[in-house]
Amino acid sequence: MLTRKILSASISGVLFFILIGFFMPNPFGEPITSVSNYFESVFVSISGYLLYGIPVVLLYGIICSIISENISVFVCKKVKFDHAEFVLSGLLHASFGLVFSAYGLVASLLFFSVDRVIANRKMHVTGKQIVTALVLPIGVYVLCLGSLVAVDFFSGGWKDLLV
Repeated sequence: MLTRKILSASISGVLFFILIGFFMPNPFGEPITSVSNYFESVFVSISGYLLYGIPVVLLYGIICSIISENISVFVCKKVKFDHAEFVLSGLLHASFGLVFSAYGLVASLLFFSVDRVIANRKMHVTGKQIVTALVLPIGVYVLCLGSLVAVDFFSGGWKDLLV
């Protein structure tokens, strides 16, 4: 179960932070003046969200997801109503996500959805997949920052290297 949760956290965290980066590229409210400024803000914000958000998703998200799943399975066994486990687990995920406002709610429901897709497909998560899942946020982070460096370099930033 832990390996599935790590994979789910990594995938859903990266998806969430990429989406929020496109919808909220400038969290501090500076005006965006051009398309290139928008994409620069998107890459910077995705990098920042990944840097500070992935540890929260991996630690808090995995722990809360395990707790939610165990509580829902326990309650459904006690009341002998197996079909409510999905709904109860989803509600518990949402309530744990609400700790971080509406963004946490969306992130927790995305985590829940990805986890359910992986669980329903009965995928066997290997060690290689876990390593790949943990490297995925780092790779997206490096890709975003590398894109910013490349754009800066090719737009005349290489002249600063000559000084």
